[in-house]
Amino acid sequence: SSRAATQRSALTKQREVKSTCGVTPPALPRFVSTLKMATRLCMLVLAASWAVFATAQDVEAGTAPAPPPPRPPAPPRPTGAPGIVEEDDFDHDAHMHASRERHLKSMETSGVHYERGVWSYGDYKHDIEVDTPHQCAAACEADTNCLHWNFNVVHHRCDLKGEASGHDASVPDWISGNAKRYIPRPKTSTEL
Repeated sequence: SSRAATQRSALTKQREVKSTCGVTPPALPRFVSTLKMATRLCMLVLAASWAVFATAQDVEAGTAPAPPPPRPPAPPRPTGAPGIVEEDDFDHDAHMHASRERHLKSMETSGVHYERGVWSYGDYKHDIEVDTPHQCAAACEADTNCLHWNFNVVHHRCDLKGEASGHDASVPDWISGNAKRYIPRPKTSTEL
């Protein structure tokens, strides 16, 4: 009976603790551990807040630490270094005109028909892998369905054309030509 009284007494104490704290005694160590962590967290937040406040006070009082020194200036960019072209200094238009003239000059003794500009419409094949207008013209000659070729002097793009409706000589970054099999239509009186 004394044992039963001790157990009743322990149950009564557990109920009292539970009603007071909202936790049962077996959960009490976990509750205390959580409370300790929360206290540490509050202390860290207070310490950080104090540091920010103290720094603000130092700035207002003029006793703040000196700012770091400025970074040294960047080294000067190399100019005139062989093989290095700065993007800011690159003239795309001048490059295109120089490339066109170089490719036109290379075609002068080729015996292949060529001219400045581009054949419009009549698309047949695009982006044939070549490096020169000579190779583009040869690709057109080798293909029985090709009547005209266009070569972009900057990007070295070669397009083959079937029956095209017209030539535009005002396009500056293309060289074009006709296959030997191309026979121009005679102009009618309405086309003059």
